[in-house]
Amino acid sequence: MCAALLWMGCGPEPTGAIAQPVVYETDGRTEVFAHPSAVLRSVAAESVAMKIDPDNLDESGAVVGIDYTRTLAEAQSLCEGVAFREQLEPGTCSGTLIDDRYLLTAGHCMDTPSDCSESVWIFGWRYVADGALVDLGADDVYRCARVLAYFDDDRVDHAIVELDRPVVGHTPATVRLLPSGLADGTALALIGHPNGIPMKIDTTGEVTWTSGDASWLTASVDAFNGNSGSGVFDLEGNLVALLRGGETDYVDAGGCNVINVIDPPPEDDGEGLTYVRPALEALCATPGVDSELCGCDGPCVEPLLGDRCEAAETLDAVDQTVSGTLVGYGPDAMGSCGGLGPDRVFQFTLSSTTRFVARSRGFDSLLYLREGCDGREVDCHDDIDVDTDRGSRITATLPTGTYHLFLDAYDSDIDPFELELTFDAVGDADAGPGTDAGTDPDAGRSADGGTLDAGVVDAGTGLADGGCSCRTQSSSGSPLPVLGFAALLWLRRRT
Repeated sequence: MCAALLWMGCGPEPTGAIAQPVVYETDGRTEVFAHPSAVLRSVAAESVAMKIDPDNLDESGAVVGIDYTRTLAEAQSLCEGVAFREQLEPGTCSGTLIDDRYLLTAGHCMDTPSDCSESVWIFGWRYVADGALVDLGADDVYRCARVLAYFDDDRVDHAIVELDRPVVGHTPATVRLLPSGLADGTALALIGHPNGIPMKIDTTGEVTWTSGDASWLTASVDAFNGNSGSGVFDLEGNLVALLRGGETDYVDAGGCNVINVIDPPPEDDGEGLTYVRPALEALCATPGVDSELCGCDGPCVEPLLGDRCEAAETLDAVDQTVSGTLVGYGPDAMGSCGGLGPDRVFQFTLSSTTRFVARSRGFDSLLYLREGCDGREVDCHDDIDVDTDRGSRITATLPTGTYHLFLDAYDSDIDPFELELTFDAVGDADAGPGTDAGTDPDAGRSADGGTLDAGVVDAGTGLADGGCSCRTQSSSGSPLPVLGFAALLWLRRRT
């Protein structure tokens, strides 16, 4: 198995070409009729489609036939005993119905105009019993009218096919949008057409890693060439992602090929998947699209607590340690000492003058404290240890009032964090809030020891009405002042 590269120091880097998936530990692919989950069997029959050359279909009668004779064994030079070797393999990609006329697949499955004009999609092609394939009818076969939401940068890889007519006799999958992605170890179901054979379900894979912006992930699903674009579901049958690519299918066993097996599976690598959210954001931004998936002037994504200052996570003013991640959070705010990456906002209210200490650990983070969302910045601190670029600390004596604490990332590199907070009441005081530099020499200073300017920075525009967070990838970009500050940061960036 090829060694995985690290992307930006926080995850695997895909290669430029689309490599194909592989089996982890044991082959989990199961015939649809034999799978124990009724929910997943229903999703497979109702929502999953295969891309096929129309020359391989016989549509002359009431039953649509597969006019194709090559088996998987013949196509892949398989050894005796390899699973599914006698099954036909006419398909090229997989997809999932997400609306009555829209089908989600991988971008690299729709690279050229001919991928739309010279192919068809058939729904529900599967075995319904041992040796018995389902009968297909006219309502199972659809042409591509046009391709929407196309994108492929070898990480995020999606396309939405608008079919030639509304789909009859099939039900769109339920889409689950995930602003922060899935936790490592979450079980997944892959449903599609491995090597273009009749549909299979695999429920042996799990999440191994999620990107910082929650747009793509890796997982140990068992998939093959032809699974590209296959829907990836949670075990309740909700569509959460789609397959992009991975490792080599088969390896030579001395004159014939066998399945490439990786055992044990990697802990932070695997097959490349793309979350559904980027594709829906692109679809909903397309002029003329009318879909229930776009109910918030874009896809309705449940807002993350603390993603914006106006939706800050409220904390009691008691000693505590908060742990979590910035995965899925936007780069919406910035302090006077930096913060180009994702940020998370906490608020607390003090009923008396209090000595407050906040310390972050876990990655190259920084902290800044404000009197309200747009109020005066009390302090901003970056890097307790300038040699490792890790951890930040604020120490301040604060009068009564409500404060907002921002945990920000220096750049896009993030990891799980711990935020340690202490509150010590010291009685009433007439003085305004300020850093307690006498007791904490690090507070209020930059990495090079200079005093920081406690300027005021706009915290963002807040959440949309109705609780829908309609922020797209493009809307979270830094404004021009942030770009100017980024240039200054580059000049002083640590090695």
